[in-house]
Amino acid sequence: MRVQLGFSIRTKILLMLTLIPLVTLSLFLVLALGIFEKDKIAYVFESSAAVSKTLSAQVGTNLNAALMTAKPMIQELVVLKHFGSVARSIFDSEGLIDSVGVYRMNNGQATLLDQIEKKNPDAQSLSSLPDLAKILQEAALSPIRLIKVPFQDDRVLIVEKVKTPEGDFYFLILALLKDQALSFRSPSNGQNYLVDRKGHVLLGYDGSEGKDLGEVMDLNFDSRLSDQKFSSGTAELKTSVGKSWLVSFTKINFGDLYVLSLVPKTEALKAGQVLLNKSILFFLLVLSVITIVSLFASGSLTQSLTALFQATKKIAGGQFDIRVQVKSNDEVGSLADSFNRMAEEVSRLMLETAEKARMEGELKTAQTVQETLFPPPFASMDGFNIAGHYEPASECGGDWWHYSRIGKKIYLWIGDATGHGAPAALITSAAKSAATIIETLDVSPAGALSLLNRAVYDVSKGRIMMTFFLGCFDQETKNFTYANASHEAPFLIKEKDGPLKKKDLIALNEVTSARLGQDRDTEYEQHSMTLEPGDRIFLYTDGLPDIQNPELRGWGEREFIKGILATNQGFPPIQKSVEDLVKIFSDYRQGTALIDDITFFMTQFEKDRP
Repeated sequence: MRVQLGFSIRTKILLMLTLIPLVTLSLFLVLALGIFEKDKIAYVFESSAAVSKTLSAQVGTNLNAALMTAKPMIQELVVLKHFGSVARSIFDSEGLIDSVGVYRMNNGQATLLDQIEKKNPDAQSLSSLPDLAKILQEAALSPIRLIKVPFQDDRVLIVEKVKTPEGDFYFLILALLKDQALSFRSPSNGQNYLVDRKGHVLLGYDGSEGKDLGEVMDLNFDSRLSDQKFSSGTAELKTSVGKSWLVSFTKINFGDLYVLSLVPKTEALKAGQVLLNKSILFFLLVLSVITIVSLFASGSLTQSLTALFQATKKIAGGQFDIRVQVKSNDEVGSLADSFNRMAEEVSRLMLETAEKARMEGELKTAQTVQETLFPPPFASMDGFNIAGHYEPASECGGDWWHYSRIGKKIYLWIGDATGHGAPAALITSAAKSAATIIETLDVSPAGALSLLNRAVYDVSKGRIMMTFFLGCFDQETKNFTYANASHEAPFLIKEKDGPLKKKDLIALNEVTSARLGQDRDTEYEQHSMTLEPGDRIFLYTDGLPDIQNPELRGWGEREFIKGILATNQGFPPIQKSVEDLVKIFSDYRQGTALIDDITFFMTQFEKDRP
């Protein structure tokens, strides 16, 4: 008798009445927070996208304006080989350009042809530009216009390559982007960066200029941003420590630059945390009210259930004449009526249980008898080895395999009756009996199947059929002759050096005919082939690939083939191959009930020993 250690039924009802609303409200909160988070993220993306587009438009406009202003200066220098009055007039009147210099590369050395710049004692000039030769070499190799911020200030360097009959000129233009630089460096809810395709920061937040984005924010430059197909978009990126950033990016139509606007996801979703805290307080209030109401509602119900509980204890003690008096017209009253009827039925059910136990005993006896139909799982016959495995899906199975040696011929039998259980087991018994007689007649595999077909048909009258494969190996001629009655084609595995692959499994499917028991007069075809020393044959029934794991997912043809290949790599003894294959599918099955019988065996024609 079970000792009552758990909660009382009243407590369980109380828990149910309180937990259901709590779970419902919690799910509602989760859904609401999810919708809120999506809307908030969409809003942040929309806002940051507007910022990135505005900044990209401003930067692109100013850079294009600086380049267009410098065009007449470039044209004059190409003609005069130095900056003339036109160039200096434009330079003096234009506040967007800080400096312009022109260089020519010769044998990796940069030669300054001319330069004009505004006098600013607090700022570095083009003449002090670090890594000048490296910048010019990079510009020479770059298919696009090169953009740099070499001094990490408000000036952006544009390197314009001009091809002339006299050679290539490199114009270095320092454009002033004071307002735009301030926008990138000013603190706000997010962070803005001007980067090139490689993720190198040109203008950015808090001393990030001149560094890679990965160094600044632990973020890799998203490959989508550097794809020419994308001019703008949004993405959620994570750092190596799991911090999420909401990123909007816009491509600038100048020098293959991008504007990134980044907002920390935690900052964007702060309002969601406030909503969560207020919801928790509301849930606690609702839970208190529900608990008080449930205490009153559960009292009357548990009294009737207690009466039923006491009655069941008497039933357990063998007192079957007990009756429960519960006067109510609800489900508890119906339960009391059902209990009273149950007491009347218990005696009858006890008699039926005894009869069922007798039938199960007889079925167990039938199982013991059927086990005598199968040969020993391992055998060796003058250089021809056999190893097999059989496992029924129920007490009695519908699979059968067998081997025998008559003279110099070794016969291999394997079949699968429709379904499993006692009816299928009777058919396998009939097949075994017929095979015992057929083996004495010295007939071909095709002739043997014709005789076996008549025996199965006469026993089952076409209601239960059987797929079958019969092979015969002649130890003198080395010929292997087989016939097939719609059974799964066995695999021939020829010994080879190197790893086995799927193509090394040769299906023996040259002939196939109708199932045994389908038509009494079916004639069967056969096919012959020569086996070489080292050759293996793998025979099986369809229950093997149909094995299921605890999630009811089938092992499948692909894993089945992989298992055969894995257990035959290096061609170990076939007994070990069979044991390893059993271990593989047993590990996959994990004790799950079989949906069909499992039968397979393997043969090997051994090489002559020296």
